[in-house]
Amino acid sequence: MSQILQTFLKHDVLKRFLSRLLPSADDVDEIAQEEFLRAFAAEATQTVLAPKAFLFRIARNLALNERSRFWNTTIRRGGTASDLGLLSRSDDVSAEDRLDGPRKLALFEEAIHSLPSQCRSAFVAHKVDGVSGRDIAEKMGISPKTGEKYVAIGLLGCSEYLRQRGYDVRQHASTRLTVGS
Repeated sequence: MSQILQTFLKHDVLKRFLSRLLPSADDVDEIAQEEFLRAFAAEATQTVLAPKAFLFRIARNLALNERSRFWNTTIRRGGTASDLGLLSRSDDVSAEDRLDGPRKLALFEEAIHSLPSQCRSAFVAHKVDGVSGRDIAEKMGISPKTGEKYVAIGLLGCSEYLRQRGYDVRQHASTRLTVGS
């Protein structure tokens, strides 16, 4: 039997550890499952000398990522775009795009959440909220050049994230999401 599996089954302390870091039992179970899967997959390709420490390290990293994603979100969702009536119903939008829109929007949101926190803040402030580069730099306490760099890194990061998931950003570069009815 796998060392990771034996250690995981033997140490219920992992879930108690996660429960101190995460707000709900569902989150604890989800992160524990993800932790085991990652550790088990890693064990298949490398030797794990300290399985318990390895599991705790993975659990800690996943829990901190989950907390960070929850607490540091710069986008507050009040419903889906279609719930809020934000997607344009213009005739130039195909039925396929209307049906696939929520998936693309969710994927773009995931792309934003995958960015480092400062890049994410600058990117969202500039591209979503329309804040000027100078105001972003002033608010974040950084130079305007660094603010521009964060926005550019955010744009490249989101583009790469979407490309890796089969969405060709260059093909849709001229497509705009119009706000209004």
